[in-house]
Amino acid sequence: MNDIKKPMVACQMMIRKPVSMVFEAFVNPNITTKFWFTKSSGKLEKGKTVTWEWEMYGAGADVTVIEIYPIKK
Repeated sequence: MNDIKKPMVACQMMIRKPVSMVFEAFVNPNITTKFWFTKSSGKLEKGKTVTWEWEMYGAGADVTVIEIYPIKK
C-alpha cells in the first residue's frame, strides 16, 4: 500500500470581530495580505486555484478552493 499522505494545513486563532468581517478578511487578498501572506493571485472562490506567497521567506503555495460557506467557513 502507498502510505504517502497529501500535504494538509490547519490553523486556528481566536478573533474578536464580527463573523462577516473575519470571513471577508480571509477571502479578500486586499485584506489578508496585511496580516498573513504578502501576495495572492486572487480572491478565494469555489473551484478556483489561487497562489499565495510569503515573499520574506521565498515561499508560496497553490490553494484550491473546494468549498466556500459564506460567513461561516
